[in-house]
Amino acid sequence: MWPGPSEGDVVRFDRAALREVVSISDELGVLSFYVTVDPRADPGSRPAWRIKFANDLGELRGRAEADPERARRTAVLKRLDGLERDFHALLDPSRPGVGRVLFAPVGRDEARTFSFQLPVADQMVLEATAYVRPLVNTVETAPPAGIVVVSRDGTRVVDYRYGQAEDLGGMRFEIDSDDWRDPGGPSRTDYPSHGTPYRDRFEKRVADNVARLTREAGQRVAEEAANRGWTATVVLGDPPLGEILAGELSGDVIQLGSVAEPGSPTKLVERVRPQLEQARTRLGALLAGQARDGALSGGRGSLGLADTLGALNDSRVAQLLLDESREWSGRCAADGLLYPPYATPPGNPEITEEPRMGERMIERALDIDAEVIVLDGGAAEALADVDGVGAILRW
Repeated sequence: MWPGPSEGDVVRFDRAALREVVSISDELGVLSFYVTVDPRADPGSRPAWRIKFANDLGELRGRAEADPERARRTAVLKRLDGLERDFHALLDPSRPGVGRVLFAPVGRDEARTFSFQLPVADQMVLEATAYVRPLVNTVETAPPAGIVVVSRDGTRVVDYRYGQAEDLGGMRFEIDSDDWRDPGGPSRTDYPSHGTPYRDRFEKRVADNVARLTREAGQRVAEEAANRGWTATVVLGDPPLGEILAGELSGDVIQLGSVAEPGSPTKLVERVRPQLEQARTRLGALLAGQARDGALSGGRGSLGLADTLGALNDSRVAQLLLDESREWSGRCAADGLLYPPYATPPGNPEITEEPRMGERMIERALDIDAEVIVLDGGAAEALADVDGVGAILRW
């Protein structure tokens, strides 16, 4: 739609990137690092988050050294040594982003790093696959949304997702042109001398054309909202222009008053953050309600861990709903199917206990091209009595 400025060297995160991360696996394991830095810190100082990272890294090395499997022990320790440069960049407060994430397969000399203007839960994990649930929890606090500022001069549009705000530019309203003037009437420079009727007619013509351009801008914003998957759109502008533009949009549209100085995209996000957080809760509650209604009516919904795992195994899940504050345990069969605790799968296949079933559910959902929705406290109340998990099904 409109070109926007670059975000420096921050790696843009989207759902496609999440699917790529979930696919990272290695027979020797994948190292996942999460750290939140303070950008105001002196790069040469030792703030608390640096000290914690060093301590956690020491503990991770200790666990690796205690691994009885020699080949894996050697590979993990060698990989950690080889990541020193990546760790330096990860902890550098002068680089973009507050929350930093690094994924590194043990058996391959490659790594994926993401930065967000959102904090992450500090931790280090070595598992067979990349550990993504903290990443999903983080980005779901700020799902894709749009912010539109409208005035008589035109519009400005900001895309906000996963902690990154991008100025998309906008549409300028050109009102000083001959085709806006009353045919046969005075020019803009001399109409005051001809009296109020001419002035009123000219101003009405200008207002009508501003309204027309506002509707056109609203239609373009609606297209952008659909293309970018906005879950909510905030419109900033005094009536009637804000109302005109909002009338061209669908979905969760939040209309606010105008702002004297919109400032940077980040300042605009801060201005509307409470409304975006409320929109996230509304969307989550709506989806949880749809899952509940579908399940109770025998339709396209599931409730609880057992039923939702069954739907995931059958690839029927369209949207997986998870309470951000809960963790689940269960069992995994050798063929990748997921089961609740103590369940005995048909045929008695080889099975292992799984203490992080939330992680496995996310992996399975993304593998079948389902959407993962993390519910905040307000939205998760609808699933509080069913393990904090549910789904909207494809059939």
